[in-house]
Amino acid sequence: MRSRLHSGLRRDEGFTLTELTVALMLAVIMMIAIAGTLRGALANSRSNRFRQEATSIAMEAFEYSRRLGWDNLAMASIDPQAPMIDPVAGVLIASETGLTSNEELLVCATGALPPKTTIVVEDITYTAWVYVTTVNPSLRRVMVEIDWEIEGRPSTYTSESEISIVSAGGITALDQPIFPEAAIVATGNVALSPGSTVSIPSNAHTAGIWLNQSFANLDAVVDGDIVAGGVVNATPANVYGTIEQNAGSPVNVPSVTDIEVWRAGMRAEAMSGTSQSGNLVLSNTTISAPFYVDGTLTLGGAVHISGSGPVYATGTIRLEAGALVTADGAHLASDATIVFDSDAQFQVSEASAAGVVAFAASLQALSLRGGNAGTIQGLAYAPYGGIALSGTSPWQGALVAHGSAGLGEVSVGGGATVGYPANLLPTSAIVNPLRPPPVASVCG
Repeated sequence: MRSRLHSGLRRDEGFTLTELTVALMLAVIMMIAIAGTLRGALANSRSNRFRQEATSIAMEAFEYSRRLGWDNLAMASIDPQAPMIDPVAGVLIASETGLTSNEELLVCATGALPPKTTIVVEDITYTAWVYVTTVNPSLRRVMVEIDWEIEGRPSTYTSESEISIVSAGGITALDQPIFPEAAIVATGNVALSPGSTVSIPSNAHTAGIWLNQSFANLDAVVDGDIVAGGVVNATPANVYGTIEQNAGSPVNVPSVTDIEVWRAGMRAEAMSGTSQSGNLVLSNTTISAPFYVDGTLTLGGAVHISGSGPVYATGTIRLEAGALVTADGAHLASDATIVFDSDAQFQVSEASAAGVVAFAASLQALSLRGGNAGTIQGLAYAPYGGIALSGTSPWQGALVAHGSAGLGEVSVGGGATVGYPANLLPTSAIVNPLRPPPVASVCG
């Protein structure tokens, strides 16, 4: 009995050979599993590190591209071995790039972007392929593909950026026309109230917004590009074109000297017609442009302005509540402010021929309302101040404000709509004297 008890105690004091073998096998299996996990983690870490390096190379290519002048923002040549292209046709292939259609590669004698560059980082060779295409006359697409290989396994990273003519580097960017093709142009902020729409009747998609500071309204619908020097707070799905935040000044403005020479010429043209002094009130009548008032001008009821040229006042021009002022080819100009009271409307027969201009250095140099659907108001221009558009009626024209010290702001309230007639700013008779001659581009 003691012998059997003693034997049982000895078995409890140690492992049998079988138990020891099983334990060792389990330990080996666990070590293999841990080693596999570590290898996977290390491989993922290395793969992520290499991909981050490829991303960094692509970003450097974009930054370099943005520093180039417009004539230099092009490919120096085409490499026939480059991926994603048809070297004979000289195009990026849509099916390989995700673009909606093939795009012609922009190759110029002045182009500064080589089609292929190799970079070696930690014994890994990265090949950077760079492509440039023209989206429209003022916008170019830069696409970059980065290729590398790890232990015989190829990897690829592709990205793209769009660069506008006014955000490109170099002196050429400063020489571009001062009024970009857009429905709203401002050196300050642009704020649209909920429900506001910036559109274009002919669906040419140029009814964009260009500003040097920040844009605000996630709900607003913009049928064109938003190009801002500040922060754009918009929903991309609500914007037909691109959203570009440049941290620069996409809107160039004429000098004070140029504006004052232009104003003096407008005043002289107005004085060559009918001249009156004092605070003039006109209601339910017809006047002929040019027309000059040394004082304020109040218009009420139904007023028709025949002829062309300025109706100019040294004081405030006011359209009384419910007034309907129609013009053939004349525009209203004031050394002070222009104010539209409730339901007041201004209508012109041709968008590019007329509009309203106020020289006040005020956030509301122009305090406007729109018109009935289908009517045209033309260009609203505040060279030294801002514009406030209110009400639910549409303004068919363009709003341009470039006052200094934060005055050049545009606010659209009450769910108002800005409808932009195609090509209004390039053809506007009002501001064409302020537009410098276009700079010829030798590339594209």
